[in-house]
Amino acid sequence: MSIKMIATDIDGTFIRNDHTFDEAHFNDVMTKLRQQHIRFVVASGNQLRHLTDMFQPFGSDISYVAENGGLVVTNNERIFSATLSESDVKTALHFIQNEPQLADASIVLSGVRGSYIDMHTSAKLLAGAQYFYTGLQQVGDVTKVSDAILKLDLVWNDDLAAQRAQFLNALLPDSMIATASGFGGLDIIPGHINKQVGLMELEQRWHIDPTEIVAFGDNDNDLSMMTHAGQSFAMANAAPNIQQAATHTTKWTNDQNGVLRTIDELLS
Repeated sequence: MSIKMIATDIDGTFIRNDHTFDEAHFNDVMTKLRQQHIRFVVASGNQLRHLTDMFQPFGSDISYVAENGGLVVTNNERIFSATLSESDVKTALHFIQNEPQLADASIVLSGVRGSYIDMHTSAKLLAGAQYFYTGLQQVGDVTKVSDAILKLDLVWNDDLAAQRAQFLNALLPDSMIATASGFGGLDIIPGHINKQVGLMELEQRWHIDPTEIVAFGDNDNDLSMMTHAGQSFAMANAAPNIQQAATHTTKWTNDQNGVLRTIDELLS
């Protein structure tokens, strides 16, 4: 089956650990993809604005599955979005702020109009959040934010996010799900949302079959699209369960430009 879509996660997958990527190499890859009529999709847990800022120099024909599938944009058109209910946001915040196992997290609310963080967040966690959220607003009380919320993003100064996601999922109603996103963080999103859901919106629009999709990922929030795509590549640095679920593992890590080098091989 021919390839008609390539979808890639960003952090720990497409970009290096210093948040950069080989822009000249990517530009060459995009030229080849356009020539072969293959769609390129950025599928990330990140805020849409952060992603579009990252890829703005490379043209408007890049499509985005942002917020772990909660927001889908193609040709600068928002074609799908899913937000948490106000009651679900309050429920999640109650657990986060009252359960000892969840203490000391930075809490970002990623909304339709903006993103918000508690003004008392430590300087280290605030600096990390400001990288991922363009226009991040510091607020006195995150429980009083007035916006439609796509995602709650929690980060700690350790690597226990997967365990905390499991703990949270035992508490949260089925209308929400917590998923580890890498770098000590986890996301809380609507229970029916994941990257596969976002990709399916694009599949339907473009009349693409899952067998015609190649997906790249490294962490738990990539699992749905990895098992959905006809070909899936776990990064050499990916979590063991992602490598087990994928049809392939890349020869190279994200720090070695593994996605771009693998695409070169696929297109050769």
